[in-house]
Amino acid sequence: MGSPSTSDDNANLLIPGIPDDLAMLCLVRLARKYHHILRGVCKRWRSFISSDLFVSLRKKHGFSEGWIYVLSRDVSECLHWHVLDPCARQWMKLPPIPSAWSKRFGMSSTVLDRRFYLIGGCGKFESPTNEVHIFDALHHKWKTVASMDFARCFLVSATLDGKVYAIGGTGVMSEALSSWEVYDPHTDRWESNEDQNIVQDVGESMVMDGKIHVRHVSPPYGLSFYASTYDPRQKTWMLVDDEMTRTWHGPAVVVGNDTYMLDQIFGIKLLVFDKANGFWDLVGRISPRSITVPCRMAVVGSTIFIIGKGLKTLVLDTNQIHKATGLLMTSSIVGSEFLQNNIVMSCNTIYI
Repeated sequence: MGSPSTSDDNANLLIPGIPDDLAMLCLVRLARKYHHILRGVCKRWRSFISSDLFVSLRKKHGFSEGWIYVLSRDVSECLHWHVLDPCARQWMKLPPIPSAWSKRFGMSSTVLDRRFYLIGGCGKFESPTNEVHIFDALHHKWKTVASMDFARCFLVSATLDGKVYAIGGTGVMSEALSSWEVYDPHTDRWESNEDQNIVQDVGESMVMDGKIHVRHVSPPYGLSFYASTYDPRQKTWMLVDDEMTRTWHGPAVVVGNDTYMLDQIFGIKLLVFDKANGFWDLVGRISPRSITVPCRMAVVGSTIFIIGKGLKTLVLDTNQIHKATGLLMTSSIVGSEFLQNNIVMSCNTIYI
């Protein structure tokens, strides 16, 4: 029979009889879908599974799982909030968006580490706001962070080098803003900057090769410049007019060293950017019967998820697709019959 001190030591261990460093390695191996159950085992487990150490150990040992967080809007103009577990191929509800901004328009979203940022926006009869809300995927709840210096609506955002960028948009007087702001999560502060080379009426953004690219929401025809590019080394924007930006017509995602774009103007086409020649090259076409536009894209590992109306999702493994003029072969994930008319506003991947 063990001594009282031995019994007390065992009671304080994550798993009795196993040193904590080994117990941690056991817990980080468990699939993400079970984490909410593990939190209910005891206070020590809840504390560990809600810690940065837990996330870093899962990443270090290759156990991180990417889930796709999606905002959609229904016919009554309310926002809905769901997450896709790609392994289980299942959609799940999330803590609802606070009602005060569930009908807000013109917000922009991006992800940094395990946090989903919802930035700015305005109401039909409300002025733009500078509010910034985040959803912490580890703690599974919403909270607010520091507000931007300027109120913005119909802006774009991006993350680069551990910081969040809020770019352009319209201000409180409906004027087009030529300013941009950078948020540092370590200091919880925004830094605002001005640059006339930011295109007005911003519509899409992507990060490629260490630079932020922003395109105009209007068609390129008749415009002097269709896009702007931000170089973090120079901390300046440059107007761009080239084949890549003129034919960049839809959501784009980066998979490894490749950038893919979904063109939904005439049919649905997946293209990949040919960096050597500077143009978008056709990968293949997607049957319009398989999904309803408008669609957005997200990436988990080497797999592209194309998410359309009603959260119907097509799955494409970039390791298996090849350039083709015919239809791409995809698998699909069923959406929700209760959300069949919902339009996807944004989708972002968070790894834990």
